[in-house]
Amino acid sequence: MAEHRLDSDRLHAWCQEVSRRVDRLMESFEETHGYPVGDNAVAPVDDDTLGAVALLAAHRPAPEPLLSLYAVLDSVSLPDVGNGYFIHSPSTVIAQLDEYGTVALTGGGHGIVFGSDGGGLFAVGDDGSVHRSGTASWSGEFHAVAAGLEGFLEELLRAIEQFTATGHPGRL
Repeated sequence: MAEHRLDSDRLHAWCQEVSRRVDRLMESFEETHGYPVGDNAVAPVDDDTLGAVALLAAHRPAPEPLLSLYAVLDSVSLPDVGNGYFIHSPSTVIAQLDEYGTVALTGGGHGIVFGSDGGGLFAVGDDGSVHRSGTASWSGEFHAVAAGLEGFLEELLRAIEQFTATGHPGRL
């Protein structure tokens, strides 16, 4: 069953919560890890984002949850959480689709790569499920990590919180 459009109010709240948790992490980051922090940020939607979303929707079979995510944010860059977590901008997603196409998901179906974690790629399936590759390769195996994009975003929040508390991002 396909996941429906993500609620924009919940997405805005998620963006604020990511920023709050990252701010807390950055308070003691250099002292804890021994090097200065990078640029950890949630980039808000802008006109370029909306144009890319329209192009993605018109020319690609993008799942509705991915389109609704990009109606609220452009990208997420968290290089200092674990090995790094990134939600790519819609223009990057389009460029990657043009160059590499979709990816084959374990268990069948295809996905659109929308993010990475410093060692693997994240793809969203036609049903909205999120899958991760074990390597940063479009030809690698992609295994399910969340039933839907909303669940993936919640796992990412937990990874930030756990990394702040323990120095390890957890299972995402």
